[in-house]
Amino acid sequence: MRKFPSAFYMEHRFRILFSLLFFGFTLTALSHCSKQSDIIFSNYEESLVLAKNSNRKLIVVFGADWCPDCRALDGIFEEPEPKALLKENFILFKVDVGRFDKNLSLNDKLGNPIQNGIPALVVVKPDGNILTSTKGGEFSNASKMTKEQVLEYLYRL
Repeated sequence: MRKFPSAFYMEHRFRILFSLLFFGFTLTALSHCSKQSDIIFSNYEESLVLAKNSNRKLIVVFGADWCPDCRALDGIFEEPEPKALLKENFILFKVDVGRFDKNLSLNDKLGNPIQNGIPALVVVKPDGNILTSTKGGEFSNASKMTKEQVLEYLYRL
């Protein structure tokens, strides 16, 4: 006659299996976050090298596709005069912050410029030192800004 395992034994096996699955999922998620962080840092470093080699400043733009002010700033950057100024003097590096839950390691490295909203800009000199940052939320109302206001900011750099 075959004996069935006791309820206690089955519950114990279930807890062990569940713990292993949870642990494995957690490691996978942490690994993904680490890889994402490595990718964004790698892309940032590549952009910094390009800026140094071309003797231009790097503008890191933190934003998100859901953000109307970010889309407005992108639109201004695509207009002929700002576009020409950016192309001649800057390397543009866009960073997607998602819902303030992505690429935060680069945000932290650059002094948390998104603390008062996005889009947020960090301007880095060719030598890698930060020239300025919009920590005060200067572009967080970009949808209400004119092209001239954005150009004024860029020309001061």
